[in-house]
Amino acid sequence: MGRIMDFITGADLKPGYRAEAQPAAEPQPVPDEGPRIVTVGEIGDVGLSTVAGYGALMSVDYMACEQTKARSLSSLPFSVVSRSGQWESFPEHPLAVLFNGMANEEMTAAQFMSWHRLRCDTFGTAYWRVEWWRGVPVAVWPVLCGVFRDFDRSRPEGRRTVFELSGDKYNPAGRYFADEVVSVTTHVTKTGTKGESLARLAAKQIGLSVDLERFYKSMLDNGNHQLGHVEIPEGHHVSEQEKADLKEAIARKRGVGEAGKAPIFSAGAKWVTDQQTMRDASLIEQQTWILHQVCRACNVPPWKVYDKTGTTYQGSQQSNIDYVTDTIVPDARAIELALRPVLDSMGDRDKAAKLNVKGLMRGDDRSRSQYFREMAYLGAYTPRRICELEDVDPTGVLDKPLFPLNYGTVEEDGSVTVYSNAAKAPGDGSQTGVTDKGGMNVRG
Repeated sequence: MGRIMDFITGADLKPGYRAEAQPAAEPQPVPDEGPRIVTVGEIGDVGLSTVAGYGALMSVDYMACEQTKARSLSSLPFSVVSRSGQWESFPEHPLAVLFNGMANEEMTAAQFMSWHRLRCDTFGTAYWRVEWWRGVPVAVWPVLCGVFRDFDRSRPEGRRTVFELSGDKYNPAGRYFADEVVSVTTHVTKTGTKGESLARLAAKQIGLSVDLERFYKSMLDNGNHQLGHVEIPEGHHVSEQEKADLKEAIARKRGVGEAGKAPIFSAGAKWVTDQQTMRDASLIEQQTWILHQVCRACNVPPWKVYDKTGTTYQGSQQSNIDYVTDTIVPDARAIELALRPVLDSMGDRDKAAKLNVKGLMRGDDRSRSQYFREMAYLGAYTPRRICELEDVDPTGVLDKPLFPLNYGTVEEDGSVTVYSNAAKAPGDGSQTGVTDKGGMNVRG
């Protein structure tokens, strides 16, 4: 009997939870304590910080990357389409209704997708619970509790994977099957069923980002807007009272509100600015390097988080395409496939879930009009369909494909049918109106 067991730590985990089939030697899940920073000097890395759980959001770099991905994913229209040969969309399908409106009573589909993206990248795996009513999904809930996953190949097909939920405010504790709990992992996975946390893998880089923010805050709090020190005249002995006065004068120099004010020092002391400036310390370059490292881990182009260093307009256009194809499409595809057991349980084996990424690829008005014109001339889009894609009222618009009059269609018997009142042969310069298998038909 094969067995796969996973533990995912969640925000609302009940302490002491233990699955029925869990071996006693297995470590127990612990509740997520929320945002926190952990200094890892205990394991040999002196002075560095790492993050745990949602504490990664304390890094502006990580937060910016995750917000970019979440905003993109939550903006994608959801549809259920036929995969049986002829394309057809089903806007009234229960899943389409849920993911284009309210995912559940508490959150919209956009809010749910935003939670999903952050949850998945931060913890490695995001679990959803599908609420059924008389064979129809009526809500999709985020799983915030601990999850114990068990696989037993001796069970009947479709019931081999079992999820044990410890329970939270959205999900009752209990055992669920694959069509009741949806599992979506990151693309970094060792087992195929449990994803690796991107926040954990990039913890040191994220921790460095937090450390830089702390450094800047310390600089402001300490008043060292310009690095420097206090010099005492040579031969002057500083009394304890003068030393206390100097410390007080330096303390009054601290804080953002005191920036630019000239302090008054006793004992003939003066403030001497150090030769090394903030620029000489290459702090901006360090900050940029850390940002790029976090962007690499999250698979987000730096210019998407407003680092436009070395970016041209043409390059940014290509980067936008790369962002959609290399970041959003794989994440969307993972969600589409994860919903497969739900569709199968509904008896919709001939249907598939689809997240439309075309909205992220939209260009300016001129580019879109040229694209739609070409698609209309090819007969791929009707004028009415173009209005629907552009959110324009299609009332009274032609709902039939256009066809250039100087083109013809080749019939099954090899003859060419020309749709022209002038009864001329196709005028593309290479056609004669007669194929090697037949003659020419004219419809006008």
